[in-house]
Amino acid sequence: MVSKSSNYGYPIVLTSEIATASDTYGSSIVGFASAIPENYFRKRIAHWFFNVSSDSEGRVKRAPYGLAKVEASLLNYGFNRDDVIIASPYKLHKVIGPRTRIVGVYTMDALGLSYGSGILYWILKLADLPYRGMPYIAKSFLEVIEHPAIRMHKDHIKLVVGGPAAWQLVDTGAWQKLGIDIVYEGNFENYGPVLFEKILKGEDIKGRIVNSRPSTIEEVPTIVTPSIGGLVEVTRGCGRGCEFCTPTLNGMISSFPFEGHIDKEIIINIEKGGHKSITLHSEEFFRYGAKAIDPNPDKVKDLVVKAYKLIKRYGDDYRLHTDFTTAAVVVQAPDLVKFVGEYMNEGNEWSFIEMGIETGSPRLLNMLMSGKAKPFTPRQYPDIVEQAVGILNDNRWVVVGTMILNLPGEKDEDVAASLELLDRLRKYRILTFPLPFIPMGALRRRDFTVLDKMIDDPLRREFILKALIKSMEEAIRSVELIVGGMENIIAKFIVRRISLFAFNTVLSKYKAKLGQLGEYSEEFIRKLASAAWDLSKRSVSISINNDS
Repeated sequence: MVSKSSNYGYPIVLTSEIATASDTYGSSIVGFASAIPENYFRKRIAHWFFNVSSDSEGRVKRAPYGLAKVEASLLNYGFNRDDVIIASPYKLHKVIGPRTRIVGVYTMDALGLSYGSGILYWILKLADLPYRGMPYIAKSFLEVIEHPAIRMHKDHIKLVVGGPAAWQLVDTGAWQKLGIDIVYEGNFENYGPVLFEKILKGEDIKGRIVNSRPSTIEEVPTIVTPSIGGLVEVTRGCGRGCEFCTPTLNGMISSFPFEGHIDKEIIINIEKGGHKSITLHSEEFFRYGAKAIDPNPDKVKDLVVKAYKLIKRYGDDYRLHTDFTTAAVVVQAPDLVKFVGEYMNEGNEWSFIEMGIETGSPRLLNMLMSGKAKPFTPRQYPDIVEQAVGILNDNRWVVVGTMILNLPGEKDEDVAASLELLDRLRKYRILTFPLPFIPMGALRRRDFTVLDKMIDDPLRREFILKALIKSMEEAIRSVELIVGGMENIIAKFIVRRISLFAFNTVLSKYKAKLGQLGEYSEEFIRKLASAAWDLSKRSVSISINNDS
């Protein structure tokens, strides 16, 4: 392998869009501000807010977890530290040079077409606040791929882009217009290093690379660079089969071993990354160690106890968290949830956990995501969601519950069913975020026609407003939890003040808008929701026995 030498650059430079590269002073939650449009972020302010810690050479202190896995895969394949660097997007001029052959860019929202950017559009438009330009996260992606150091050396560099937002570049055709040589989709571990080796050997590879085979647990190495948010992956995949969900592509849930994998990444994040909070990342944490849909409580408990004992070696103020669950597994195993909560929310502390509710309509659930409710039936799902949120609240988790509008085949009856569920959740500690499902055709036109259409529809507008009102009320109550992880006192103070002002401002506007709209009567909503249930009954019958 060719080694890096002074002023000549690294053969392989890995980086990401600025907003994704930043740990926003230690709080991943605050990082969601990256979906705010560029008219709210002057360049100097944005670069202060989305700071990236790195050494004088440009090597980052912490990296997005997916990018850290790319680096680990390359090192595990045989490349060495002189071949590969994860660099700050602010210091690309220091690491790109005549010897650079690959610049790999990891993206979470390359063109601002993600769910998060969609909801920020709704938040601002419904509050009559200006929305100009593109989400800052997308702006920061362009800032990286158009960097002067890349342009200067473009004749000998392959620009490779991958990550959760790679589909945006493919579906819009933007990758070719932006001068991207390769778009990599899928797990990196089992083919990415081979591809990079081919490029370094001089093979002229261009186009879209789709790696559809999920990586096995054995193929996934442990990270070398600490991860943003102290993230440690404990499972991959889900197995519930929702048609619109990326983790579905990874197949049935697979779990990483604690010894030699999870423990190593915890130690790296604490000792090298300086983290005092570790997040055990999973698409469905309470199914760690499971072989099918049913949880394996003993495996989960063993993981939690071992991880807890490990972090407590470093001090009593070190904390353990997780990030995702489904409603069904919580209701299936309430005692397990209570056990885990005693470790993760000790001392009467609270934390956030995300739950993809998606819809309150049994009909849509049956059509698009019947596995979401297993081992329960789609008709039971609204009750399951309410029970799950209550159980999580009882164990000091604030739920971040996402609900999708404009799902394929959606009818007014389905929206009414979601509205009815939303009303049932009003008494709980939950942020109910309405997310837009945007058809690919709209993405190709790169506009917000579908988002505007949903706001203009009275029934959907009522749903969005009610969901956002509940979210803002809970955000105000949970503001200390939102900024709690920030390591910079000044940044924490500023963000707290701005957040409270913003939450209160839009909340008052939403309440006024809802009053102007005139809510549908509860009786009307119930009748519409009942129609959705009746449609579900007439569709293919699903029972617990058939699901098992």
